[in-house]
Amino acid sequence: MNKTYTEISGWIIERIAHHAELESEQIKLDTEIVNFRLDSLLMVNITSELEEWLGMELSPSIFWEMGTIGATTNWILENQEA
Repeated sequence: MNKTYTEISGWIIERIAHHAELESEQIKLDTEIVNFRLDSLLMVNITSELEEWLGMELSPSIFWEMGTIGATTNWILENQEA
């Protein structure tokens, strides 16, 4: 079953907040991913967890390619299997 924008962005926010040691409320959808100062290995791990949760394959560098949580979420929505 496909996830909604709110479900996907909420999941990503929760994982980034956890690893960046921030409150979820501090994470904005339009903030550049690089501003969270998480290393690339950690972001690849988050991407792997996201793949498993979504049940779809993602590029290991999707967050860097898309730039923001909002853009990443939109890409996922557009590319989910119907």
